[in-house]
Amino acid sequence: MSVNTPTAAPMAFFVPSHNAVYDCATQLDGQWVTQREAKTLESLRRLYPDAELIPATLVQEKQNDGYRRPWAEITEARYIDQLETLPPVDWCRGVGGESFKSMEFTGGDVTAIFVRYGARFFECHDLHTRHHRELIGDVIARFCLDAPLNSAH
Repeated sequence: MSVNTPTAAPMAFFVPSHNAVYDCATQLDGQWVTQREAKTLESLRRLYPDAELIPATLVQEKQNDGYRRPWAEITEARYIDQLETLPPVDWCRGVGGESFKSMEFTGGDVTAIFVRYGARFFECHDLHTRHHRELIGDVIARFCLDAPLNSAH
């Protein structure tokens, strides 16, 4: 007789404070444990209080979140230095500014992103897949909404 037993989705023990996977998870006597040492989540939390059990499919997303950094205004000198240090990736102009990304990744899918809007300069660390128009929109929303609008009158 053939019996179909459902298989659980792959799981992992993730430690946000270290932005790292501690170990893959396996089931032992109906409980998730680490593959190498058979530690439970409870025992792992004695070492890493923020440890969590997550689906393995979420590991990359969680790591990317750990590498992200919010927008900060920077000097023109920093902007130029980064533009000239390595060849820029996805250098774009338009929508009142320009943006480029560092070819060196911070980690995962996250890289340093630089924006010039008018005479101001900005940096963040975010997904390398973000588009120029979206980046300019972020900078405007975060830093420039209180600026007076130009008037033709």
